[in-house]
Amino acid sequence: MKTLTQWVLFTVIAVAGLCHPASFASQHDSDLNGMWRGELEVQDGVSLTIGLLIKDGQLTLDSPNQSMFEHKPTEFSITENTVSFSDKSLNASYQGKLSEGVLKGTFKQGKSFNLDMHKLTESDKARLKYEATYAGNLTVSENSALPLRLNVAVVHDGYIGTLDSPAQQSYGIPLTELVINDSELSFKSPMLQASFSGELTEDGYAGTFTQGKDFSLTLKKLATGAEQANADAPQLGKHGASVVVITPDKVEKQFYGDHDDNTLYEIGSVTKTMVGYLLAEAAINDNLDLNTSINEFWSKAPTEATLKELAVHHSGLPRLPANLFDEADQSDPYAHFDDSMLASSLTGTSVGEKAYEYSNFGYGVLAEALAKHSDTSFSDLLQARIFEPFGMTDSYVALNSDYKPESLTAGHNVLGEAVPHWHFKALAGAGAVVSTPNDMARYIQTVMGKSANDNKVVSTLLTPRKTIEGCCQQALSWMISEDSNGKPYAWHNGQTAGFSSFVGFYLDGSRGVVVLNAQSVNVNSDALSLLTETSKNEN
Repeated sequence: MKTLTQWVLFTVIAVAGLCHPASFASQHDSDLNGMWRGELEVQDGVSLTIGLLIKDGQLTLDSPNQSMFEHKPTEFSITENTVSFSDKSLNASYQGKLSEGVLKGTFKQGKSFNLDMHKLTESDKARLKYEATYAGNLTVSENSALPLRLNVAVVHDGYIGTLDSPAQQSYGIPLTELVINDSELSFKSPMLQASFSGELTEDGYAGTFTQGKDFSLTLKKLATGAEQANADAPQLGKHGASVVVITPDKVEKQFYGDHDDNTLYEIGSVTKTMVGYLLAEAAINDNLDLNTSINEFWSKAPTEATLKELAVHHSGLPRLPANLFDEADQSDPYAHFDDSMLASSLTGTSVGEKAYEYSNFGYGVLAEALAKHSDTSFSDLLQARIFEPFGMTDSYVALNSDYKPESLTAGHNVLGEAVPHWHFKALAGAGAVVSTPNDMARYIQTVMGKSANDNKVVSTLLTPRKTIEGCCQQALSWMISEDSNGKPYAWHNGQTAGFSSFVGFYLDGSRGVVVLNAQSVNVNSDALSLLTETSKNEN
């Protein structure tokens, strides 16, 4: 089965749930009384429903696709023809004005989004009985099932549906052509190249989920407040893994399955930390200005995006190039995207708001810009600046699908099925490095050692430059967090269709970890526990 992960890993958008401290109201007008709904497009083709319930001068917020209703914002205001609210805990706000029966406005949460809302009619309200979360287990094989959740939200004259795959940590997958009534339920997902069609039975909407082939699926409406039973998450190392703990005195390693120091893994987005190092080194040793525009390297690229902005995910470039999927192989989605496609994409891309948006596109551009600056290829630049000087003798950039070293282990999706390896061309900087536990231990030892000794390159690399609300601080590629004692550490994770990874270290060089796993499941919790173990013992 070609699983959801293979598409969704690099397309998921997360919008925080709406919550409620205190509220207040000013004057109100009967024209604004009612239930309002609008489509918040957070990315091309990816939308959520945002709603307001205004009644007798009071206002509450809905986010039906996230199963959240009647939440009070921190504060709000209602005048004769305007509505506004803000929520401090979310750093979110909305300002709208009633015009010809439409509440037209702007929703802000890091970035600004147009959000126009229509009042639900009586006919629309009659369809609210279908607004809910529908849960079911996709029968993949006799002994394997994948939990799925369908979120249905009512808007004026229609529905907005999203699909969640919690086991794959994939949420808000957009749906089209959603039909639901007392006899049938159907929808399509262009992103997944999938569809569902079912009929209402005593057990729910029973039917067929099609993605390459047909799978049985019954989706049952969850009662308000009910939770779908979670499937047991696969354990670290179920299909092989390597764990490395590094201190100034020693390096300890643990291997799962038949893996060893020389097993090769896809490290995914941990590659971005190496791109960040190349940028910091060029800034210190080659006098490359961090504020250099990408237009210096592609004459038809936007002038507004700089190298530093790319490195901290604040460039205004989207998460992915608009033309990425034009010729993509679902099982190897980056392999076809070459230099000409990158140049074409940059020519046709407009820079959006300079707010945080994690961007594989941005890191592909950054890596290629650094290669152009050094008049070489990204692969050769990594070899010369990191792999060779750090002693990483087995690491390489996965460019050639014909290159399959014997020590390259198989990757597995969340269901435990073996999946094809990924390959890259012009977006290699987003996640193309393949490495071993031995090499990654050398990498982290070197960087954390330089950090402890105030090396200029690494100091530039790890200087916090942006704050990511609810998470951490963003340096050049690395995230900077603090443990329970306020001690700072740097970290990054990675995930491909068949692998997951995590690297992290304390900035004082006291402890570091590397976790490499041959299955596409989140390993952050295991890795962070290992990294911050000493801190916990000190409390």
